[in-house]
Amino acid sequence: MTATVSIEALNAPAPRRPRAGGRGLRGPSRWTWLLLGVIAAILLVWEAAVSWLHLVPEAFLPPPTAVFAAFLQLLVEPEFWQAFVFSMQNLLIGLVLAVVVGVVVGLAVGWSPVLRFTVAPFLWLLYSTPKVALAPLFILVLGLGNESKIALVFLLAVFPIILNTMEGAVTVQASLVNAGRVYGVNGVALGWKVILPSTLPYILAGIQRGAALGFTGEVLGEFLGGTGGLGHMLEFAAYQFQMDEAIAMVIVMVIIANLTLALISVLRKKLAPWYDDRQIMGRS
Repeated sequence: MTATVSIEALNAPAPRRPRAGGRGLRGPSRWTWLLLGVIAAILLVWEAAVSWLHLVPEAFLPPPTAVFAAFLQLLVEPEFWQAFVFSMQNLLIGLVLAVVVGVVVGLAVGWSPVLRFTVAPFLWLLYSTPKVALAPLFILVLGLGNESKIALVFLLAVFPIILNTMEGAVTVQASLVNAGRVYGVNGVALGWKVILPSTLPYILAGIQRGAALGFTGEVLGEFLGGTGGLGHMLEFAAYQFQMDEAIAMVIVMVIIANLTLALISVLRKKLAPWYDDRQIMGRS
C-alpha cells in the first residue's frame, strides 16, 4: 500500500497556480469595488455637508453635483478647448526638448567616468534647486507667451530624465558592452545598439516623472503670467469666485496628468516588457 501511494503521489499532477483569469482576477476586482465605494462615500458626505446640512457655505465649497455640472459645461465651451490645445502644445514641445537633451546628456554622463565625476555633481545640485523660484525670472525674460511656458516645462522635466538615464547607463552590464565590441560595435554605434536599449526602462521611467513635473511647470507658468491655457482659466475662475468651475478645472488637470502617466507606463511595458518596475524604483 505504501509503494502504491508513493507511485500515485509521484504520478499525480502538480497543483496549478491560479491564473490571472481565475481567482487572481477577483482580488483586483474587490479592490476596485472598495475604491469606488470609498469615492462614493466621500462624495456623499461632501454633498450632505454642503447641500443638506449646510455645514460649509456653497460659495466656498460647491457640492459635487454643482462641480459635475460645471465639468460638463466646460466640455462644450470653445474657450476650454482653445486653452487645452494651448497647454498641451506647450507641454508637448517642452517634453520633446527635455527628452532629447535628457537622454543625450544622461547617456554621456552615465557612461563616461570623467563626466560622471565632474558633471554629475552639478546636475544633482541643479536638480535640488527649487525651480519654482526661477519661474518669475523666466516669465520676465521670455514674456507671457508660449516661450516661457515651454522653458518651464523643459526645466522641470529635463533633470529627472537626465538622472534616470544616467543611472541606467551606469547599470549597463559590462558583458553586453564587451560582446558588442567583439562584433565591431564601437563609439556612437555602441551607445545606440547596446547602451540605449539597456537603459530604455530607466529612460521611460524618467520621462514619466518628467511629464508629471513638466505639466506642473506649464500650469505654474500660466498661473504666474499667462494669457491662455488651463492654468489661466483656473486662475480666472478662482478670482471670479466661481468655485464650481475652478474645482472642475482641477479635476480636468488631474485627469490629463494621470492619462499622460498611464500612457507612458503602457509604452514602457510595451517597449521593455522584460524589466521589473521595482528594480528601477529600488535604484532611483
